[in-house]
Amino acid sequence: MPPKPRPTEPISKPPTTLASSIVIAEGASLTGTYPIKIGANTVIHPRAKLSSAHGPITIGESCIICERTLISPPDAGGLVIGDGTVVEVNAVVEGSVGTGSVVEVGGRNCKLGPLTKVLDGEVVEDNTVIYGSGQRRVDVSGTESARRRLLERHIESLRVLIPSNPSKFIN
Repeated sequence: MPPKPRPTEPISKPPTTLASSIVIAEGASLTGTYPIKIGANTVIHPRAKLSSAHGPITIGESCIICERTLISPPDAGGLVIGDGTVVEVNAVVEGSVGTGSVVEVGGRNCKLGPLTKVLDGEVVEDNTVIYGSGQRRVDVSGTESARRRLLERHIESLRVLIPSNPSKFIN
């Protein structure tokens, strides 16, 4: 397979609104023409890609966007990632995600297991775990506050470990 040709023009920097307390690795990529807004205490890992080529992106407070993720809205309606959401390694997000969710390679306090699919317009009820071939169960274990404390501790440790350079992403 021949190598891809290099672009003749530099990739455009999108208009950004970045909270002062975010941690954004220098190796992260923010591209596109629509605005990207990132809330307080959010961590963007190296090699995470946020592409606003087709619509705006809003990421809430206290989120973690892990390595090799792609966040890209499908249209000008954009997408919103709710507060306290974790987007795990290699996940692709092309639609809005509710508060407190965990998106793995794969609503609120939901867990989507590996290789699961959620169809356009399909609603995933709060506290649902989707696994296997579309099987679902409701998680009523009451671990929401423990998850939140763990997320806060995770963000604090990442703040120490990841060199942050938000000025690189401001026009």
